[in-house]
Amino acid sequence: MFFQKRIINFVEIYVKMAATLQHRLESIGSKAQLLTERYAELLEEKRAAEAEIGELRAQLDRQQREMAHLRQQIENLQVVTTLTPKREDVERSRAFLSQLVRDIDKCIAELTD
Repeated sequence: MFFQKRIINFVEIYVKMAATLQHRLESIGSKAQLLTERYAELLEEKRAAEAEIGELRAQLDRQQREMAHLRQQIENLQVVTTLTPKREDVERSRAFLSQLVRDIDKCIAELTD
């Protein structure tokens, strides 16, 4: 009888251990599934971020080229503005030329008389 009680006690302990072990395996399995799903999500996020980085780099390159082009245009405009006479200078030159033409006309009139 003593031997039977020990065997029954052993079987009960073994069944409890098996149930606990089964519960732990199920817990580990669900955690592994969760980790796998999270990894897939993170991998997708990483790919999306890399694609966005590529787009932003392309945009940055375009903007840098545009800035260089605009700087060149500014430089060209500054050169043209520097070389272009001011309105006052043009008016002064016209007045001077008009005076010269009048003086020449006077000289021609005097010579023809």
